[in-house]
Amino acid sequence: MPKKTPQNAYAEQITSMIDGFVQMWIKFEAMLHKELAKTTRLDSPVTVDNHGDSHYSLFYRMSSVIYPKQQLTMGELSAALSVPFSKATRMMNWLVDSGYGRRLSDPDDRRIVRVALTEKGQHLHQAISTYMRERVQELLSTSLTVEERIILFTLINKVAATLKDVAR
Repeated sequence: MPKKTPQNAYAEQITSMIDGFVQMWIKFEAMLHKELAKTTRLDSPVTVDNHGDSHYSLFYRMSSVIYPKQQLTMGELSAALSVPFSKATRMMNWLVDSGYGRRLSDPDDRRIVRVALTEKGQHLHQAISTYMRERVQELLSTSLTVEERIILFTLINKVAATLKDVAR
């Protein structure tokens, strides 16, 4: 067994925090399907694969990149998702086949393919974002004081800014 050092304790805290976030996402995703069915009128919900896993995380990962920009090129999508172009293409195929995304031709250059969310995809993205925001607000308001939330947001924004710098 490794000797307990401050670095080991720090690493254990980080691992525990990451595990907590992963477990929170798993619980959110498990509840998401039921909650969205209650609160939204989706023609066809996000599918569940053979292993019982829903594709909400894949959808939300992609839609979080596409939604704010309205449309972007496949190259921009690939870079933003940090995946090879071929994987971004397969991911986009799934989005299009599911009715949540569409491909657009570029009027200035036929070699460029742009991607966007369909109205159905935009609606689902907004529903997931609203659900996540409400659950996190509920969680934070019941477990942290106003002062603790201010400190938490300050620290998270500091870490997020550092991550943006590292990603460049």
